[in-house]
Amino acid sequence: MTQPASPPPRSSLWGLAVVLLLVFGGMQAWTWWRHERQGEAVKALAQPDQITMYTTTTCPYCAKAKVWLNGHAVPWRECNIDLDATCRATFEAQGAPGVPLLQVKGHWQLGFDPLWLTRALQTEPRQPSPSTDRSPRP
Repeated sequence: MTQPASPPPRSSLWGLAVVLLLVFGGMQAWTWWRHERQGEAVKALAQPDQITMYTTTTCPYCAKAKVWLNGHAVPWRECNIDLDATCRATFEAQGAPGVPLLQVKGHWQLGFDPLWLTRALQTEPRQPSPSTDRSPRP
């Protein structure tokens, strides 16, 4: 007859919990450090009037992006589609399903991504054309 497996010792469970906390904490620190590096890069590359973010008054992702941009002293322009008819018309012309929608040097991005922002600022300005000037859809 086989005996039922005994539960692991409590010290093993505590050790596992400590390892998991260290891994989670390390991942959080790595993410913070990457965002800080991206913030420095974006701030160094961005010129006034290169970044426009289309937002709404109630968008939590827009609010988070605003905090990031302002926290890194990045020059940008907000275009609130709830408050400005011109902004709404431009937003609707892109066919984007939501906000934040970023326009950087003629390039469009749905959602806020510091890495994309850095890459877009490093590219040549794109000339709009009727067939290709559409935002990416998920």
